[in-house]
Amino acid sequence: MFEPGTEAYLARIIEVCGPPAKVHTPEERRDAFERRGRTWWRPAPDTLEVRNWQIGMAGHEIPIRLYRRKDAVKPPVVLYFHGGGFVAGSIDTHDAVTWGLAEESGALVISVQYRRPPESPFPAATDDCWSALQWATRNGGWLDADAGRIAVAGDSAGGCLAAATAIQARDRQGPKLRLQMLLYPCIDPNTGRKIYETAKDPFVSRPGMSFYWDKYLEGRLDTTDPIAAPYVAQALAGLAPAYVQTAEHDPLAEEAEEYAARLRAAGVPTTLDRVPGTIHGLMRARFASEVCRAAFGRAADAIRTALA
Repeated sequence: MFEPGTEAYLARIIEVCGPPAKVHTPEERRDAFERRGRTWWRPAPDTLEVRNWQIGMAGHEIPIRLYRRKDAVKPPVVLYFHGGGFVAGSIDTHDAVTWGLAEESGALVISVQYRRPPESPFPAATDDCWSALQWATRNGGWLDADAGRIAVAGDSAGGCLAAATAIQARDRQGPKLRLQMLLYPCIDPNTGRKIYETAKDPFVSRPGMSFYWDKYLEGRLDTTDPIAAPYVAQALAGLAPAYVQTAEHDPLAEEAEEYAARLRAAGVPTTLDRVPGTIHGLMRARFASEVCRAAFGRAADAIRTALA
């Protein structure tokens, strides 16, 4: 059904975790996501320096993980927001993605553990991502990095947060982003799309996405707030250049590709990379799939080029 490497990626997950099962609570979804993430986890190479830190905020802290090549001199900065349907996922589940981007792009990658629903619904996550961007910009000296060359990136729900952060950066006269990297993003709360009936992705379904959006927006799925759901944004001109990656068999590809077309129409330099034969979450499949490995490399190249 899928290209061979993706088939091997899925086979290993099923071997270790069993076939995808119905899960009903946030805790069950988090546990399932963590178990799948551990299946293909790999440690960071010794060419990288990895450091945990936290950003102090009023009433809470934002955990972050910093990845830096040991040979880097004043590297540019990438803020990375993990996926997991807003509800699940963590800087741990995406560790192999973030260290890989740091290794291949040469950028200082800051992975952000934003607050998650249902405990902390919208706008907690977008507030944390915006705060992390401001913190990184202010602390370029402490980070020994060039925070004037900065980008936001994220996959799935993290892609939504990256797009929202890019809108905030424009509208709040915030840091001038060199790039917004949206990896198979979920940006549209409308799960009535017909593509959910035909897409073959085993991990992305209409009931699942409805659950995630409902928890994130507390049922306000008709929102017109572009920070909550970037797909509904009416004004896209002036946003940071975009790199949008989609997967052939992912039902979320449709909304992401429509968003990319609208960005282009608004005059935003936009690259669309549609990866054939594979599924949602392909950045975490690169250890099994040459197709996904190549797509990962293209994403790293896009960061390196944008932040040069």
